[in-house]
Amino acid sequence: MILWEKKDAQVHFRIALTGDYLPSAGFGVTAKCDWKCQSAKLAPYFENIDLAIANLECPVDVEGCAARPKIGLGENFSTPSESLEYLSGLRIKLVGIANNHIYDYGAEGLRHTREAIERWGFSAIGSGRSLSELPEVFAAETPFATRIGFWAAARNLPELATRKRAGVEPATTRRARAAIAELQRRKTSLNIAFLHAGIEHTNRPDPDDVEFMDELIAFGFDVVAASHSHRIAGYRMAKGKDGHPGFCFYGLGSLSSGIKYSTLEQEGLMVVLGLDMLGEIARLEVKPLLLSGEGWGMIPDWATAKKVLDRFMMLSLEIADGVYSQRFYEDTGKDLVRRQLRNLRAAYDRGGLLGLLQILSRVRMRHLNRALHKAF
Repeated sequence: MILWEKKDAQVHFRIALTGDYLPSAGFGVTAKCDWKCQSAKLAPYFENIDLAIANLECPVDVEGCAARPKIGLGENFSTPSESLEYLSGLRIKLVGIANNHIYDYGAEGLRHTREAIERWGFSAIGSGRSLSELPEVFAAETPFATRIGFWAAARNLPELATRKRAGVEPATTRRARAAIAELQRRKTSLNIAFLHAGIEHTNRPDPDDVEFMDELIAFGFDVVAASHSHRIAGYRMAKGKDGHPGFCFYGLGSLSSGIKYSTLEQEGLMVVLGLDMLGEIARLEVKPLLLSGEGWGMIPDWATAKKVLDRFMMLSLEIADGVYSQRFYEDTGKDLVRRQLRNLRAAYDRGGLLGLLQILSRVRMRHLNRALHKAF
C-alpha cells in the first residue's frame, strides 16, 4: 500500500523499517528448517531493499552470563547467536537494541550481544552508553552524495542510562536534540528515530508517546517509528522542520516473535521508504506481515493482508480524529486492577518489601493517568 508519493519522482534507494524480532519464549528452529530457512518466508519482501533495520528485543549468546533478577511480572529472554542468521537472510544489517529485554543478562549480557552482532556483520545502536556520552547514532552511506541517519532510544524503562551509569538510550527531548546535532555533524540528509514505545494489550499508542514522537518531527527527524506492544498501530503525516513532510508510525508490531497474547499479536508492518537521487523521500509504502502460530513472520494471503491494512488505516483515522486517546485508556483499563495486583504480588514473592518498593518507585504520571481514566 502506497501512503504517500512525490509527483514524477524516481526511487533509487529503499529503506525498510520493521518491528520486534524476539526469537525466544519457546521460539526455535528444527532440523528440517533452520534460521535461514525460516527467513525465506519473508525474503521476497526484502529483495529490493538496500538498507533495513529491526528491533532485536533480547540479548544474544549469553551462555555463562547471570540472569538479572526480575522484579514483578516478566521473564528473562535470550537467544543463540545463530538466530542472527534469520536477520541476515532478510538482508537486515542494522539492529536497534534499545528495549526492555536487552539488559536481561546485565552489562555482561549486553557485551556478549554486541560481540555476536559484530561477528555476524551487523551494526547495533541504542544501548551501552551513559548520559555523559554523546548519543549513539548510525550514519549509513548511499550510492549518491548523501547519508541516512538513525537514532534508537526507549521510553519509560528502569534500565535507562544515567550520567553515572551506562544503559538503554533514553527517548527524551534532551537526548533527541543531542542525537540530531550529532547526525547533522555527520552530514546526514534524512534522519530516522527508531523507538521502543507503546503499551502491551492495545493497538492504540499512549497519548504521551504520540506527543513525544510528533515533537521529534519538529526537531528535525523525518521519520519516527515505534514498536514494543507487539501490535500494529496507525500513522500520521506532519510538517517537518524544513517544510518537508514527516511521518510517524506509532506501532510496527512484530517481525518474528515468540510472544503472542492474542491473534492481534500476530500482525506486523514493514515500512518502506523510497528515496530519490537527492536522498529525499519520494515514496512511502507499508506492507503487512502475518506471524505463524510458532511466531515466524510470513507474507499473508490477499484476504489477510487486506484485513491487516484495513486495521492499520482504521487506527490511523482514530489518531487523525483524536479518538484514539479514549480508546487507548479503555483498552489499558481492562483488568487493570487485577494485572497490577498480580505485578505487586510477583514483586513481593521475588523481592519481599524491597521488591514492592522498587515497583512503586517506578510509578509515573502515565500510570496515574490510566488509573484515573479507569476510575472516572
